[in-house]
Amino acid sequence: MARNAEHGLLVRHLGTAESWDSPEMATYDNEDHLQRIIASDPHYVPGVPEGSLTMRELSTTAGPADVCIISPDGAITIVECKLASNSERRRMVIGQVLDYASAIWVDGAKSFREQWNRQQGGDLNRLGETALEQLDTNITEGRIDLCLAVDRIDNDLKRLVEFLNRITRDEVAVTALQLTYARHGDIEFLMPSTYGGEIAAAKARGSGPSASWTTESFLEALGSESDRGLAEKLFDLIEGLHERRGTHANLWFGNRPGGGIFLYPYGLRFAPIQLWINKTAQLMAYGTWNQYEVVRQHPGFAELANLIGQDHQSTAKGFAVADTDLDELWQVVLRCAVSINGSDD
Repeated sequence: MARNAEHGLLVRHLGTAESWDSPEMATYDNEDHLQRIIASDPHYVPGVPEGSLTMRELSTTAGPADVCIISPDGAITIVECKLASNSERRRMVIGQVLDYASAIWVDGAKSFREQWNRQQGGDLNRLGETALEQLDTNITEGRIDLCLAVDRIDNDLKRLVEFLNRITRDEVAVTALQLTYARHGDIEFLMPSTYGGEIAAAKARGSGPSASWTTESFLEALGSESDRGLAEKLFDLIEGLHERRGTHANLWFGNRPGGGIFLYPYGLRFAPIQLWINKTAQLMAYGTWNQYEVVRQHPGFAELANLIGQDHQSTAKGFAVADTDLDELWQVVLRCAVSINGSDD
């Protein structure tokens, strides 16, 4: 019964009066098992959205990083995995994650991209022009977030996360991710919890202007009144959709200056479009048909792609919002959102 108390999870067959019992398995097979889960569902990592690219065992000059994540706005996160059964878990996980991040920084953006492509990671072109530029900038300037992934967060690990957030630069987040795992028959259970996200966010806020866009800062960064008017109208349109078919926030804000803002009509899971600002401060947008692996090149994107003269089965290219009929674009975006999120509708 001690195991029951530790994991906090009991199971029994539905509709029976039999006793509650522990799951058949209440631990990972090994650290590779934990890696696989994070690589397939990186949005459990604090600050990482859906649609992020991942690679396991990314080679660096310091050795292979367990999981490397690239967010849609070009942010980069290194995750190191350790199980509680590993007696050296705290010292090893801290040293390794710092070692791999520093190696990526020293080797540079060009080397990183070449290694990513050599190991056949997800297509970096899915990120779009500005996010790729931001990725290169993040690597060059050492803005690499760190996550320590474990099956149990203890007080010692919390202390280390707090200390690393204190001594690292304000725009670098250091977090811990706990993924408690259990399996019973052919059913798997996963209980995520995190530590350090709020600490990292607080230090970023205390450093001055937010590292992420807000609607206000995005509007201020646009170079013309006409583009500001178009962006304001889009923000008003999505906030005016009172019908909710999902639980996602209406907007997701990427890191400035190179990140974008993703629009989630009706709070649905997958955003059909993202806004961004190019080098001439012009309001631009991308279709996201290559962004999410689950709905990659979904036929529901076809109407949106046709409207802007593109092919949803090919590379997504940025387009100027001013070159479209905004009312028509918005109606197509709404239909696209419902179609690609059919299972969430």
